[in-house]
Amino acid sequence: MLLTAFAFSLFAQDCPHQALLDKLDKAMMEKNADMTAALYHANAVRHTQEGDIEGVEKIREQTAEFFKDVPDAKSINHDIICNRDYAVVRWEGKGTPAGSPRMVSVTGITIYKIKDGKVIEEWEEMNMLSLMMQMGFELKPPGEAKD
Repeated sequence: MLLTAFAFSLFAQDCPHQALLDKLDKAMMEKNADMTAALYHANAVRHTQEGDIEGVEKIREQTAEFFKDVPDAKSINHDIICNRDYAVVRWEGKGTPAGSPRMVSVTGITIYKIKDGKVIEEWEEMNMLSLMMQMGFELKPPGEAKD
């Protein structure tokens, strides 16, 4: 019962970081890497499945590259949970990767640690297996002969 009350309180509260999350969404809609970078601390760290990106300039570069690689990228936030210095966003993204004949969709969760109104640290996990399979990659059992 206590866990249920705690979980409800996370969803029921107003998110004190909503303005920042709205600005991040606007930067995504406008494909504006500079706007995105302005929302991160200079020494921010983004943790991804591909590795860590350290510093706001590298985050800006990675964001610009993403916007170039997926020019029609769109996302929607399905759930936002806030607790003290953290905002957790469950999202879905869609777009057509450069060179791909079709649009793909991916779901994920991003955890933002926020300090003084800006992102200081970020963790992102997404369903890479589904994404790769939509892009034409195949999952093969270990030991299966390679073509």
